[in-house]
Amino acid sequence: MTVSDKGWVYGVWYCGTAWTKARLHGEYPATFLKRVYALFPDATRILHCPSGTVNGRGVTVDMVHDGIRVPQIVADAHVLPFKPHSFDLILADPPYSLMDSKIYGVPAFRVPTFMTEAHRVLDPGGYLGILHTYYPSYHGKIWALEGLIAVVTGFLRVTRMFSIFRKLSP
Repeated sequence: MTVSDKGWVYGVWYCGTAWTKARLHGEYPATFLKRVYALFPDATRILHCPSGTVNGRGVTVDMVHDGIRVPQIVADAHVLPFKPHSFDLILADPPYSLMDSKIYGVPAFRVPTFMTEAHRVLDPGGYLGILHTYYPSYHGKIWALEGLIAVVTGFLRVTRMFSIFRKLSP
């Protein structure tokens, strides 16, 4: 269930993974993107970064192209190769820890650095959604936290948090 009240979105999504074979450690749960797209029906310029196994709607960026991860653009999420105001929605599911980064074969993911870069390439009023084990700290003068959705995938599994930010300043 997702509730929208007074400009704030919150809820709990049960995105079970039973009977679904993961192609990549920590990838989006099976129904996650469908639910996210329903929250942002007007988004047309979407960036998935890091993209992992995502394909289809939007531009995909990842540091690795290995047959499982097949991004359209191989690049570092901390230094994106896009002009300012290129996207109206950015979705990110980065490595959550140093151990996860090692599993993926990439350097540590620096959330604050990524958020600065996401701010640069987002349209004013655009949205950034980050799936992580916590919701990141943010600068209230440039971001508005507009939603928190717990993402549960099953018992004895880590519950993740989908944080939704809106870009405030140009």
